[in-house]
Amino acid sequence: MSDRRFSSRSVGTGRGAKNIGWVARLLGLASGSDRNIEQLETRLVLSDTPFPSLTDLESPTNSVVRIETNFGDIDVELFNAQAPISVANFLNYVTSGRFDETFFHRSVTSPNPFVLQGGGFAFDDTLGTTAVQIDAPIIRETTGRDNVARTLAMARTNVLNSATSQFFINYVDNAFLNPTSPSDGFAVFGRVVQGWDVVTTIQTFRIRASNDFLANATVGNIFDEVPVATTYVEGTPLRENDLVLLSNAEVIKPSGNSGFFQFRQVYPDGFRSDSATETVELFNPNSSEASYQLIIRYETGTREEVVQSGTLAANTKLTVNLWSPGATNPLITRAGVPYSVVLESATAAATALPVSAAANRIDFGATEGEGFFNVRGYSDTQLRTWDFPRFERNALSREFLTWTNLEAQRVTVTTTFFLPDGTRTTQTNSLDSLRRGGLDLSNLSLPTGVLAARVTATGPIVAALSDWDLAAAGVTPSAAYTPAFGMMGVPGGGSSFGSVAEVFGSATTTDTISILNPGSTAAAVTLRFWRTARPEGDAPIQRFELVPAQSRFDFTIDPALLGLNAGERVAVTYSSGSANIAAQYTSFTTAGRNQAGVVGDGVATTFINRVGEQTFFADGRMDASRAQTTQIETISIHSPFADTSQSYTFTIRYHFTDGSTIDGFTGTLGTNGVQRFISGQSAVVRNKVASGSQFQSYGISVIGTAVQGALVTRVSPITQLTRVDTASNGLSMTTTGTASDFGRALNNPIFNPSAG
Repeated sequence: MSDRRFSSRSVGTGRGAKNIGWVARLLGLASGSDRNIEQLETRLVLSDTPFPSLTDLESPTNSVVRIETNFGDIDVELFNAQAPISVANFLNYVTSGRFDETFFHRSVTSPNPFVLQGGGFAFDDTLGTTAVQIDAPIIRETTGRDNVARTLAMARTNVLNSATSQFFINYVDNAFLNPTSPSDGFAVFGRVVQGWDVVTTIQTFRIRASNDFLANATVGNIFDEVPVATTYVEGTPLRENDLVLLSNAEVIKPSGNSGFFQFRQVYPDGFRSDSATETVELFNPNSSEASYQLIIRYETGTREEVVQSGTLAANTKLTVNLWSPGATNPLITRAGVPYSVVLESATAAATALPVSAAANRIDFGATEGEGFFNVRGYSDTQLRTWDFPRFERNALSREFLTWTNLEAQRVTVTTTFFLPDGTRTTQTNSLDSLRRGGLDLSNLSLPTGVLAARVTATGPIVAALSDWDLAAAGVTPSAAYTPAFGMMGVPGGGSSFGSVAEVFGSATTTDTISILNPGSTAAAVTLRFWRTARPEGDAPIQRFELVPAQSRFDFTIDPALLGLNAGERVAVTYSSGSANIAAQYTSFTTAGRNQAGVVGDGVATTFINRVGEQTFFADGRMDASRAQTTQIETISIHSPFADTSQSYTFTIRYHFTDGSTIDGFTGTLGTNGVQRFISGQSAVVRNKVASGSQFQSYGISVIGTAVQGALVTRVSPITQLTRVDTASNGLSMTTTGTASDFGRALNNPIFNPSAG
């Protein structure tokens, strides 16, 4: 048995002496208990609290942890140099996710304010109380810090070196807790640097002996000083909503870096299986070092863990192997439990850019690849609606709609499916704080055919879709043609304008622009096809379609009807007047699906409606020993500028693992100009890749600059990376990448002043 309260050896006079009684009592909780918390009740969390100022810290290189509660956020500066053992222990519980979904179980305020204690227990209205799974105890180090108001220290038993997970915050100066000899005292390891008002608010809460009131308590009679919210009704069992919940604990500034994790990118569709290979590609486009942490958030069980953290040197590339059957060193994600991946990054660079990320998964004999979604700049409202214009439902396919909750409160997710017969059906799900959720569409009894979906939530989420074909009966899966694709949805309820930089059509592929009009009125949609070999100022090819309200529509790209050459690649834009729609491009080989003997894959991506200052692709890839004709990586770019007075230049830059960069392609784009570049046709890029296998994977940044007189505008062209492998298993993908920032809407007058 172990005690996570204070030692009976603590002695003192004055306020300290008055607390001797409860200090001496032991908790008697079982060590090593597993916490098994699934769903939690609704809670209010004050999200997006600004970071503290570096000047508020004692040292700009100290770590900072944010403790999110249902009454506000508490930011804690950790004394890395003075308390290395305690800090490392505390951070281990933070990064393993074991503090998440716990509660502050002790607040001592009588006869005088003393401490607030947590880190030991989780509570669920159904499951009751469970203990945090603890590691081996640590020694009580001497940190040279006093237990003054605002500081944090590790709780322990009356055994000196017995501290594990529990910590306390000193409400007031508690000098009697300071070490005075090698055998007493409590080790201070941090202080509240922001959110002290949250702590003092909790200090005013009523205290209840929840041994009598806590429903389904299973850990023993230990909760006799639990702070409770005003929601608590006297004489009734305490419920989860009545507690001070520690909903999330997360590092917001790493040690040694003076920058906070100001960038967050998300990909919600991860799953480990014996047939899948999953990697996350990272690259740092900054001219200085960047820190990062890669967080896995699971659908069930312990909610999250930081699976990798560290630094990336300027302009460097890194491949993180999340899971690969037979690999010697994968990051072991939890088998059989769906998850999302969150990348947070920080840099002290004057002009900071996010570390870029892309997810790649090989499964069912196919591949999906997509850039992470950069949430920066989007409002909560915009992130509550996601549209998916096309997926196929049949007996030989698996489709997954996935989403991740961005905030520490439960949300309700409603999915509206637009069915092939023109009707609609809905599915409603609950999604707990910061959890990943989703639907296996093969389990929903949806009709066969082509469908669309709109996902709405009562809070901000990020949503994605993956669509996989399966081998026909009697066909070996590894030998079957089973095209697949994965993509982010269209956020914000769609837009009245959008673009992709590359679509193509041929006699051997089915190439489709799918449109979802979820509105209550018909949408008059104009599609414009922009050719590469187009004379300056020449008009695009146009087609007009009327898409009824609450419906989806497929426009098949027929080169002959459009006046294009077979296989010609073009950029496409759309406009839809006052109606907001979502659009998607999908391509796959027509013949031989689900059968053996065909080598190929499918690709799909949604149209974008904004462009950032730069566009990043973390998953560039080439094998220089292979013929260029069997592996073609294309970067297609389309100028958003319709103003002939603009001079628009671009650079396509390659970033390698050793920090070197190569400007593979540079040039100018005319008005609404379109160009395509094949990575392997840049001799300098190909030579670099050929110089070592570590350079076969690289990052790509696409940069654009428009000049009009004295006005200089830095904005990326509309960009798309497409990789087609015509040998091996035919793995292919296409993506519009990740924007460096929120960027500018494509209907911004800067692109077309006559429309302003």
